[in-house]
Amino acid sequence: MKDYKLKSVGVYNGSVCVASLDGKSGKFVPCEKLESCKELVYMRLRTLEAVASFRFLERAIGVLTQHEMPVFAMASSAGSFSVVTGGGHDSLEKVFKELSSFAEVELEHNVEVICVQEDTDTYGKKAEQNLVSLLKDIPVLMVSSEEGAGRVTLTVRREDREKVIHLFQEVCE
Repeated sequence: MKDYKLKSVGVYNGSVCVASLDGKSGKFVPCEKLESCKELVYMRLRTLEAVASFRFLERAIGVLTQHEMPVFAMASSAGSFSVVTGGGHDSLEKVFKELSSFAEVELEHNVEVICVQEDTDTYGKKAEQNLVSLLKDIPVLMVSSEEGAGRVTLTVRREDREKVIHLFQEVCE
């Protein structure tokens, strides 16, 4: 695929792995197994006003850090915080309980994080908004980007992984 490179954090062969897209087969190939993770979970938090809004993000990240939960993607605003994390069932339950003391917490299991890196030769010619229009028919749970880096991280349901790959293959042919 010429204009984009795709990487993923997802479940492959029953294990959470970092994977890269193989241009020939069009499939993600696992390249690093993440032993500490049993699954990926998307968490969406909204403040219950139990803490000051300027402390909300700090407290949420503090809970994840305290329980040593890995963070694969995140996005935030003044009153909300979304994160993709991993871990075992027990640690997730503890984190959920603690976060629920100051935030409304929604969990979604079976998610995938896909990082889309635009080639430096084409960045600027194709704006990040092109990604939004390209993915308009896929329910994207979260979008996180670094301005000017040509990189966008998408969180989608695992069942939509193949649809995302197919779209990028069509665009880059």
